[in-house]
Amino acid sequence: MKPPLGIRIRILTPADAAAFQTLRLQALAEDPVAFASSYEEERDTPMATVAERLQPLDDRAIVGAFDHGHLVGLAAWHREEMRKLRHKGFVWGVFVAPTHRGQGLARRLLEAVIALARNAEGIRQLNLTAYAANQAAVTLYESLGFVVYGREPAAICVDGMLHDDVHMSLRL
Repeated sequence: MKPPLGIRIRILTPADAAAFQTLRLQALAEDPVAFASSYEEERDTPMATVAERLQPLDDRAIVGAFDHGHLVGLAAWHREEMRKLRHKGFVWGVFVAPTHRGQGLARRLLEAVIALARNAEGIRQLNLTAYAANQAAVTLYESLGFVVYGREPAAICVDGMLHDDVHMSLRL
């Protein structure tokens, strides 16, 4: 599905720090179960730190969906750091603002992240973790070739409630 006119998908840069932080905090506040990070942990992150994290490298990037210049979606990936794990990447931070859901933006963002990982030297596999009860997300990941390889009971605790995650993998 093509994004609507006015939607542009691109890699974020340090110049996007304020827009990224705003959308990231929205994601953490609105859907706390879907992310390991919390709003409370990230809300006071200095903008200089956010900008530094947005510096794209060969083995990491954050991709954004822009609607007429306004950031409305995110997806990111990074290479595992340990020597024996460097053949793997990890997808994280997938979020589309509620106002822009149902338009295929999450798919487009994930396709961009997968393409970046495929182009990174030595990456053979992408992994991700998804909130097990978010069937729409799990179905989307499966449609892109990710396969569930495990379920972690009580993976996330939000407000005293425990939630399961599924671990998924895509062989590149």
